[in-house]
Amino acid sequence: MWPLAPALLALALLTTVSALPHPRCEQHPVCIVGAGPAGLAAAGRLEQKGIKSVMFDRQAEVGGKCQAYYDEQGIFHPLGAAFFSNATYPDTIAILNQTDVSIEDFALTGTRDMYRFNFTNGAIDSNPSLTPQFTASVISEIPRYVTLWKERFAPYSVVNYKNGVPEEFTVSGAEWFRRNNFTALPILLVNPLALYGYGDINIVPALYILQYFTPDILTAFIGLHSVYYMDFHKMFVEYARNQLCNTTIHTSSEVRCVDRSGPNPVLTYTAPSGSYVSWNKQECASVIFAFPPSLENLERIGLDMTELEYNTFHNVTTHQYYSSAVDLELPFGVSFIANSSDPSEPPPNVGQPVALLHLSEESNVSIAWSWGPYDYQTEEAAFELLTDSLAKINLDPRNATTTFPQPFCPDDVKAFEKWDYFPHFESDALSEGAYNKLNLLQGQKKSYYASGLSGMEIVEWAIRGGYDVVDTYF
Repeated sequence: MWPLAPALLALALLTTVSALPHPRCEQHPVCIVGAGPAGLAAAGRLEQKGIKSVMFDRQAEVGGKCQAYYDEQGIFHPLGAAFFSNATYPDTIAILNQTDVSIEDFALTGTRDMYRFNFTNGAIDSNPSLTPQFTASVISEIPRYVTLWKERFAPYSVVNYKNGVPEEFTVSGAEWFRRNNFTALPILLVNPLALYGYGDINIVPALYILQYFTPDILTAFIGLHSVYYMDFHKMFVEYARNQLCNTTIHTSSEVRCVDRSGPNPVLTYTAPSGSYVSWNKQECASVIFAFPPSLENLERIGLDMTELEYNTFHNVTTHQYYSSAVDLELPFGVSFIANSSDPSEPPPNVGQPVALLHLSEESNVSIAWSWGPYDYQTEEAAFELLTDSLAKINLDPRNATTTFPQPFCPDDVKAFEKWDYFPHFESDALSEGAYNKLNLLQGQKKSYYASGLSGMEIVEWAIRGGYDVVDTYF
């Protein structure tokens, strides 16, 4: 029996050694390019699944287009999203509830004196009230719109339109309303679309018009109920700080190259380093591109595009849209909108301000929104149009004795931002299956896409796009 002891000891040692965990290679993180609503939502979902991620954003703070100017009193003035509603923004509210950001009721219509202005000569007049006949037409058309929206559009209102895009939603918004015998609503919605950055109802596909104007949002715009006003930028800053504890976020960092030729994508990026920048590399398990995937944006980060990616993303259109915080004589409770030559047409989009709103009674700062041309426009040109236009209307339009506007100079512009706004496909691309192509691209070369293109350029759909990528593919 004695000779068996060494053998048993050896067997015991072998069993003990084999039960020890094998050393594992450190897994690469998921890289997220863009720390706006889509990217932050994706990072949050990855954390919930125990998946490590690292984020990159060119801006100094998270939030994407949800930025704000804070005046000397600390009052916020939104340069991006400002309003939300209960029915249309459930995922936004879920993020809000994880922060200490306050909200307040806000009426989209009916509580402000509205004036129209001509940006070329500064002529101002009161915005005409709706006639009783037109108001009656609007009221009669709303129930039918709600029914059509729920029965025909809602089944397709999913992230990245995975259920398809029927032909009826590929035509322009104006054409869709005409085909369905609406006469008042398409006129009523001209300005809410154009002034908020979504373009011309006579051009933009009905798919996005209906996605934006849920029954809830439509009835808010006509004054049947209020929405909520809040600091979206603060919400995302708090969310990132408190909920993304295991996510590394590189702000003021620009991705310069995305190399997907090897087994894993490798990002080359610059980050602040003293008075210059440092060049760095990050190997990734996969990459989520959480920004508007226009060719310009993809080329800026040095993406090695495939033919299918090029053929898909060269059809992505964005609008040149600007937001500004300006110190103006405009009183609280008064707003300006740019004049239009026809109620069925939006104001001209040459880069001038199209809307001006004084949102805080405790501050002299107002917010201006400008809509640029379809061709490229420099920020300098738009800034000059902004200052020239506001110099003509820097007054209280309610004061009949006011003849000349107060001086307005570039220093009165406290913040000025240009956005590649509202990524979308135009009618021809939708008809040719643009979203089918986008969905086929998800996961190819370990790459995924989430942004306002996932549904509509509002915070809610960007969040849903970020969630959907993680829920579907990770």
